[in-house]
Amino acid sequence: MRDPFVQSQWEQLCDHLDQVAEHLGEKTHQVAEFRREADAFRHGESPDRYQHLLERVAQATAIAIRWQSASDRHEHDDALVDEASDESFPASDPPVFSHSHA
Repeated sequence: MRDPFVQSQWEQLCDHLDQVAEHLGEKTHQVAEFRREADAFRHGESPDRYQHLLERVAQATAIAIRWQSASDRHEHDDALVDEASDESFPASDPPVFSHSHA
């Protein structure tokens, strides 16, 4: 017989992991991949004891940290592209001509 408290906490954990997958997946354009992983986690072995629930929390945390790292790398890459674009912006402007140049 499953403990109702453990089951409710398990469901909340899975729901939260789904939310994290959605949020971080949007940042990295990997929503589908993160959702699949969250779904696989949900359909994996569900805990029957509190100790097992804590182990699954640790696993969910590791997944979320990995996703966060991917998000941080993606944001860093975007920042580098923006910086390079900003630095090259004046070079991409057409030259200014006035009557005094003619």
